[in-house]
Amino acid sequence: MGGGVTSMATGGRVAVAMAVLTFAAAACSDGSGSEQPAASTTTTVAAPQPTTLPSCVTTTPAAWQKAIDESAVETGGVSNVPMAVGRRGEVAVSRDDGGTRDLLLINSDKSVSEIYAVPEPDENTIGTVTMDDRWVVVGVEHSPRGANGIIPTIMRIDVVDRQGGATRNVVDSPPEDRTSGGKTIDSVALFGGKVYWITRDTFAGDAGKIQSYDLNTGTVSDVAAGEMRNVRATAAGLMWDVAWDQNTGVRAELKIPDALPPAVAGAVGTGREQLTLATDGNAYAWSTGTDRGEPALAYWSPDSGLVRVTGNDVPAGGKSDALPLFVVGPYVVLDRGRPGDDVDTSATVIDTRSGALTYLRPSVGGADGGTIAVGLGATMKQPPTSAGVLRVDALPPLTC
Repeated sequence: MGGGVTSMATGGRVAVAMAVLTFAAAACSDGSGSEQPAASTTTTVAAPQPTTLPSCVTTTPAAWQKAIDESAVETGGVSNVPMAVGRRGEVAVSRDDGGTRDLLLINSDKSVSEIYAVPEPDENTIGTVTMDDRWVVVGVEHSPRGANGIIPTIMRIDVVDRQGGATRNVVDSPPEDRTSGGKTIDSVALFGGKVYWITRDTFAGDAGKIQSYDLNTGTVSDVAAGEMRNVRATAAGLMWDVAWDQNTGVRAELKIPDALPPAVAGAVGTGREQLTLATDGNAYAWSTGTDRGEPALAYWSPDSGLVRVTGNDVPAGGKSDALPLFVVGPYVVLDRGRPGDDVDTSATVIDTRSGALTYLRPSVGGADGGTIAVGLGATMKQPPTSAGVLRVDALPPLTC
């Protein structure tokens, strides 16, 4: 995608030139069946000055609490863990009834459909879920019931076609590798119509390779090899970790960039900022300033322009992790509760119109399409017993 310089005038101020990024949005092939990460060229000029809002903490409004209490969707089962939210507000839920384990889809009208059954449910469970409008990708973990001391690892990757419901297997690790410390599927991501996954040479090692599976053609391609972990897709594109240690933390690199609005491309940094960049298709948000000891939340939408919410109340990730966040309209949802009080609160919601934030007791499994998915009834030893669908358009704004 090529682009020209974009100008913006805000509040009668002189128009400010924005950043321009030219990205190849998909990997290139060298003809040998191996993909090469796409190169990017970047021209950065002055970005507009953001509106800065100091954060303030408010108790969860009564209307919000009532909506949370009434959000549960009846799905049966002993546990129901929200795993992902789609662009239309649908929620993928991992259900366990004590016998079978499966994946449900709660639609925006709260109707429920079963879309995937876990093979050998006494041995395996659903570890990861990612989806777009067409595909649902499931990372199945080896996690026997009642077992102690076993670290769950991905042992197979399946994909469900939402157009007709057909399921196909992308990769399945041999049984001997699951217990011998041999080849280990590290992580999985869905990006640009392809499933990407890292396979490490050994369970404890860092060396491995990343491959892709084209969902339209079924073609498997080698993408890269070396020391790598944790492939993931963000609004910035496809990334994976290339270095990590206790002193410098994790260093993730953007390998296949995605196209961004010029205003976002000109404002977002690299590394950790790209790693947290999220969008609901209209608005974008990311964590910023962590490397400078000045954590803040950055937000952009066509209506609001660039906004920064600052203050010690805004949760920030540490060296070894990047705080997951989700965008849903004017709200940013962070998968972390009140600092130092994560036992009582599990998530933070920030209203970017005011800087007001509130802490939620239920866990959050994602947010998109006007929906925040919450896990209800969880305890220290028990996962959520039910999944809730919280529609933000029915909620009053957060204010202090």
